[in-house]
Amino acid sequence: MIYSPDLLKLMGTNIAADLINENHISNEQKLWRHVIVNAMEDARATANDRKTSIYKFDAHEWIMSSRDFETVCWWANWDPEDVRTQYKKALQNLSIKFTYKQIAWRDYYNLFNKLKRAKAAEDRKYLRHKVEEARRIVMHAKMVAMTTFFISVTA
Repeated sequence: MIYSPDLLKLMGTNIAADLINENHISNEQKLWRHVIVNAMEDARATANDRKTSIYKFDAHEWIMSSRDFETVCWWANWDPEDVRTQYKKALQNLSIKFTYKQIAWRDYYNLFNKLKRAKAAEDRKYLRHKVEEARRIVMHAKMVAMTTFFISVTA
């Protein structure tokens, strides 16, 4: 498999060496390593469309705070704290950025999901208004990058 130099740099020398040299004990280990690499690629996405923004935030949250992430790292024979440390460094040095538009899409998506789950008519009416407002914010959001917000909130 071919990896981008930016991704390999983001992953750090030990993990990059495992990937380049294909130091996989088994096919299962190779699979779990590629799950982590895929999440890192999703988090590096720069597009500002709805789908990409949601995938980006899902990957970010999975890497930063999921026990499943830790389990997958151990299955990949990588220390989850090493992977997270590399990810946090990428956030700090702006290799991974979140734009206002991506943040607005995430907020819209979360509100929309609340609306879908709401049972009471009054709740649905309130959430429908909030979803419409969030949609307007998305349409006017700038594509300027934000960074430290995510480091401090999820660290």
